[in-house]
Amino acid sequence: MARSSALARVPMLRATHAPAGALVNVLMRLAILAMSVDAIVNGADQRFAGKALAPRDIIISFGFAMLFPLFWRLRYRGRQWREYPWWFDTLYLSLFAFDMAGNSLGLYNAFPGAFNNVTHTYGPAALTIVLAGAFGLTTLEAMGLATMLHVVLQVEELYGDKFLHTHNFLGAEAEYEQFVGGLLGVLVAGGMWYASGRLREKRAKRLRRPTR
Repeated sequence: MARSSALARVPMLRATHAPAGALVNVLMRLAILAMSVDAIVNGADQRFAGKALAPRDIIISFGFAMLFPLFWRLRYRGRQWREYPWWFDTLYLSLFAFDMAGNSLGLYNAFPGAFNNVTHTYGPAALTIVLAGAFGLTTLEAMGLATMLHVVLQVEELYGDKFLHTHNFLGAEAEYEQFVGGLLGVLVAGGMWYASGRLREKRAKRLRRPTR
């Protein structure tokens, strides 16, 4: 509490209801930007070779990373930015940061297949919490949408390799393991959200009250 009160006295953070969340969010965005620059500047490095990460990371830094505040603003017209769900946004950003860190730190090369399974399990799970917590989706809605988006990612990897000559698709068995991992992540995250009243209390303000 004392730390949060101290952060609330910082001019740029005092306007928000969650100064610690805002600070962590800014640091996460800076980390994503730094890893994007790393992939662009060192594109020929073995960590990034054959993955076409430079354009993808630019899209993430200046596109996907801004989708959350854009959707939130469009959905909650008239709401004050001081109500912005910083922690849910940070959880959303962590999907990209985790994946980008795997490339920047060489984890995908050091642990081929295994680290892919970890990120493909974490991503849909985190997204389930974000969709339920920040946008008022029911547990099943959030689980379903997170799973569909994961399938889209799997398809993108397959056809990205085919048409862009990248090397992200690891074979049918590996992709099957990633898909199963994503399903397990969604089920665990959805179950936690459904069962925990304490978690649901942290849900951002919404237009309607979900039944669960």
